[in-house]
Amino acid sequence: MKPASHAASENAIDFYYPRVLELLRAVREEETESIEKSATLLAETAVKDQLIHVYGVGGHSIIGSAEMFWRAGGLACVNPLFESSLSLFSGGQKSTLLERTVGVGDKIIKAHALKSGEVLIITSIYGMNAATIDAALEAKSRGVRVVAVTSIDHASKTPPDFPARHPSRQNLYELADVVIDNHVPHGDAVVHPKGVSTMMGPVSTILVSFCLQWLVIRTTEKIVAAGYPAPVWCSANVPGGDEHNQSLFERYLPRVKAL
Repeated sequence: MKPASHAASENAIDFYYPRVLELLRAVREEETESIEKSATLLAETAVKDQLIHVYGVGGHSIIGSAEMFWRAGGLACVNPLFESSLSLFSGGQKSTLLERTVGVGDKIIKAHALKSGEVLIITSIYGMNAATIDAALEAKSRGVRVVAVTSIDHASKTPPDFPARHPSRQNLYELADVVIDNHVPHGDAVVHPKGVSTMMGPVSTILVSFCLQWLVIRTTEKIVAAGYPAPVWCSANVPGGDEHNQSLFERYLPRVKAL
């Protein structure tokens, strides 16, 4: 995959749009094996009536948790490990500072009491900060299987002594049982409009959402293939949606705190 380059035209969208399509195509062509492995783990979890845990670390990575939770066409057996202090809603600067603080990510895993044999999806765009690595290390120490949705390109190109890194200098893609590379290029933004001193046009939310929805679809297909009904939410904003969701709500409300 070629690195991000500057937009040649005056209208930067003429570069941004095809660049997004190029990156989506790379995910589709190169991540099938990882999606299949991950979907198998998630389907086995759902068939056993266990929850699929998802931890979107902080900043914009937390969107990964939201993308998989309470979503039209999404799985109802998803348990997001939301942590408001890491969220942008609690302040952008604070979110960044806490992401870089050792001893935060592991506490989130402990607080949710994840157990051996369970599955945790960690959506961390860059996959290198303290809140990410501590969570992955704690999950692994508990025997939890970790699926990472992260950028290998960004993590591998970031200097070992960069301040945002975990002190161990480890990367999420090195710790996870299965890695879905979201193909976010180093720095995320891919367009350099004329007259602007820095890059614009981030692609991470688009790519991460595509990875996760592809994973949800394949997981659901595997659940059905195993002979089990798939617990899939319907949009609450269409006729019959509330009625369809009621039984799922009753089934998972006692176990999914965020519901």
